[in-house]
Amino acid sequence: MGLKRRFRAGCALLAGLGLICSCLQAHPPQLEMGVHSRYIWRGFDLNPDNRPVLQPSMSLCLGKSGLTLNLWGSFSMVDRDLDEVDLTFTWDFAIGERFDVTLGAVQYGWYFSRDFSWREHTSRELFFTIATKGAALNPSLSLYWDTANGSGLYMLLGITHTAELCCGRTLELGASIGYNHRQWVDVSGFSDLNVSISMPQRLFRVTITPSASVSVILMDAINVDSKLEIWGGILFSWDA
Repeated sequence: MGLKRRFRAGCALLAGLGLICSCLQAHPPQLEMGVHSRYIWRGFDLNPDNRPVLQPSMSLCLGKSGLTLNLWGSFSMVDRDLDEVDLTFTWDFAIGERFDVTLGAVQYGWYFSRDFSWREHTSRELFFTIATKGAALNPSLSLYWDTANGSGLYMLLGITHTAELCCGRTLELGASIGYNHRQWVDVSGFSDLNVSISMPQRLFRVTITPSASVSVILMDAINVDSKLEIWGGILFSWDA
């Protein structure tokens, strides 16, 4: 590489680092840590035998663009071969005053597998979510299309409701039903029915959110040994 090209590459790198630093200063990353008794994902038990998991997360908002970069992980307290790290890029925007839309892409990775290979232990997914706001139940519809190993479509229809309690506290209720069209399985049909409850608690600069969830497995190809999954957890969110 010639001297001029090296100089240009160095300037571009410094400019990129400067942009990232200024973005971090204006919009510090959001840090979270979840501690959960199970890892249930779209009806699948991804950490079998009732094993607990730690699930850290770091989100970086790119200014006021609506763009967010998120790094998320799930780490088993027993079997490290099942550990997962995902990178998600999203774009959030509003349609009028009634709808919020999210477009995004996810890079899934099980990089800690003993026989790891990029082809076998990673996957990619595109997704779309539209949700109402200001309504009593706030219905939402999400579509997830896996373009690699889990090739197929997953659709989730959900509702959420926030109830105001005393002393400024809130109770968040949610319910959803998933439809799996040959994503990580060889059949199609309604796959999981879910109900959740959580109650955020503010403590100085930390929000502590205990939660409990129940999933009823509707598809025989998912979790053959159990058709009812119950788990709970606590999410810690830090303000920068």
